[in-house]
Amino acid sequence: MFGKVFQIFREKGGLLKALDLWEWYESLDARDQKKVKKYFSLKTIKNLNFPYRAKDFDSGQIESTPYTKRTFLGTIAQTALLEGDYETARWLYEEALKLEGTPYEAHLILNDLLLLAQKLKDFDLMKEYCERDIELFPHYKEELAERNGGVLPQINSFEVYVYLLEREGKIKEALDLVEFIRREGITYPYYEEVKERLLKKLNA
Repeated sequence: MFGKVFQIFREKGGLLKALDLWEWYESLDARDQKKVKKYFSLKTIKNLNFPYRAKDFDSGQIESTPYTKRTFLGTIAQTALLEGDYETARWLYEEALKLEGTPYEAHLILNDLLLLAQKLKDFDLMKEYCERDIELFPHYKEELAERNGGVLPQINSFEVYVYLLEREGKIKEALDLVEFIRREGITYPYYEEVKERLLKKLNA
């Protein structure tokens, strides 16, 4: 109660103000606010290249920032992920996906969520994030290629989904996805090896 009262009189500033995240932040309960500030502070301590300090979170005048709402929350979520707090990391990444942003930003977040699911060895979560990212692919592929010198790099969601389909015994679907990866020009150094293995299973 008193915390909410004091928030009304708090001078709004810092990155929260610059990114128009005050409303989002103040909608959280005190425990979740504490988590956000904790991992932002850890980010400032552990990454010397990070251009902000702990005080910049919610105070001072920041006119512009290279971050968007999504990438800002994503960088805090990544810190939680690196610290092994997978529950908080997943929550923050999912919160970031709810905010306005580009398909490319969503791809980056889904890629981190897939890595999180892999660390947990949660195959259902892995499948969910693969499918969400693959469905989004047509909307981010041009920007992804532009950011990589005109070439589509390896995309973890496609490679992991091939593995998951094979694991489920869906060999034809896995082969179709392998060929889709090749046609789209996505870098896939294991193409020949994976195709050969899947063909052997299909013909067995």
